[in-house]
Amino acid sequence: MQRFKLPALFALAFGLVYAFIFDSKLDMGGDNAGYYILGRALLQGEGYTNIHIPGTPAASHFPPGYPALLAVAMLFGKSFTWLKVVNGILFGAALWWFRSIAEKATGSTAFAWVAVLLVGLNSHLLRSSTIMMSEIPYTAASILALWTLLRWDPESKAFYRSYDFWLVVVLASAAFYIRTAGIALGAGIGLYLPFERRWAAAFTFGGAFFALYLPWVLRGRAVDAGSAYVDQLLSVNPYRPEEGQIDVSGLWDRIAENAGRYLGQELPNSMIPSLTVDYNPEAPVSHPFVGLLLLGLIAYGIVRLPKLRWLVAGYVLASFAIFLVWPSVWYGVRFIQPLVPVLVLSALYGAWELLRRVLPSWNPWWFAALGLLLLAPVRTLNDEAKLDYPMPYQNYFRLGEFAKANVPVDAQFATTKPALWYLFAERKATRIPTEADPALFMQRLQEEGLNYVVVDQLGYGSVGRYFVPAYQAYPERFELVAQLPNPDTYIFKVK
Repeated sequence: MQRFKLPALFALAFGLVYAFIFDSKLDMGGDNAGYYILGRALLQGEGYTNIHIPGTPAASHFPPGYPALLAVAMLFGKSFTWLKVVNGILFGAALWWFRSIAEKATGSTAFAWVAVLLVGLNSHLLRSSTIMMSEIPYTAASILALWTLLRWDPESKAFYRSYDFWLVVVLASAAFYIRTAGIALGAGIGLYLPFERRWAAAFTFGGAFFALYLPWVLRGRAVDAGSAYVDQLLSVNPYRPEEGQIDVSGLWDRIAENAGRYLGQELPNSMIPSLTVDYNPEAPVSHPFVGLLLLGLIAYGIVRLPKLRWLVAGYVLASFAIFLVWPSVWYGVRFIQPLVPVLVLSALYGAWELLRRVLPSWNPWWFAALGLLLLAPVRTLNDEAKLDYPMPYQNYFRLGEFAKANVPVDAQFATTKPALWYLFAERKATRIPTEADPALFMQRLQEEGLNYVVVDQLGYGSVGRYFVPAYQAYPERFELVAQLPNPDTYIFKVK
């Protein structure tokens, strides 16, 4: 019984924090609804398809790992709350595995627990653990892959006879299937093995990793959608396809812009959420000096790690290389979140190494005081969990429920958030056509069979940029079906 005491105490502590911040509301981003819909499609035997979009096209934007996990979880319940709790369980498990990694890398149990404390109180990760998104499942899969890699004993038997080695291959591939950015994890492991002089294992890992991903590539080509994600990556703006593809000059500008933003905003805020940022270019709040300090500590900590430095270095460098080439409109700490445990481990160890040069008796437990910087954002999560949806979303969801009760089952909508709309309206929907020319806009509505348009106040520009000019040019083509005030939200039928 004694060996269960520590895990039980950890689970209790994590459970209390998780219950304190748990938010039962559906996240207002459309991606979490998209994941839910894909999971439901798999569960219902409809394949990996966008059942909410007219024509039920094959899904290609999200890799299928997280929807498959949701489909399994849905066997035990389909409620949003239950599926959110699954993410919470995965975050708790990831923290437990992370503790072992931190202890192995640094040789200090006390340091490992402090690192777990600082990662476990990170409000960004806690927030993600209460929404149906892939950040936490990817974090759990990647940390479990690293934990298994450390458990693998290459001296005991040949690598190809080791269950742990093959489990690392499967888990790293699973992480890649959950988030395409998981290629960075594969790169980290691929760099670590040669530096450990495990050449045969390195080549085998690389080949097996590619072989496991190949079915997804072939499937993408089979449905003629294999390049959809790459097309978005190379777009000037994925939300404005009319702006075309990026050129070499634009790519360098993107890298420079992303580097400055990550240094001054995402990196400091992801590790110290109390350092708020402001993405308004007219009044930016940035912390470049904090970012430089953290980057220096991360680099120094990686170099000084007693073990695993090449594994951590490869993972971090490959991840940042991916961050720099993202379209700059994909900003925020969401993309860097899964890397936070490794960044905290590296920066904390770098600080410890520097302080021990001045104070040789420095105790890692003293770093626990840094947890005070994390408490205010955690309390904010508790406050936000008690709030209702903002009024624009309340109106949007209410109109969705109206459509479910009053609009024909075969109706097809144009809206800014098709997946969210489908969850409440149970009517197929797609994005508002991106045609600024009113005649072309009307033509697209007809070609796609869209007979209703939702005009919302969710803060996205597509309504004003594309729908309003068409409405002004052809007001007789639109019939008002429903309207809610404060703020005005409408359903129009296309005649």
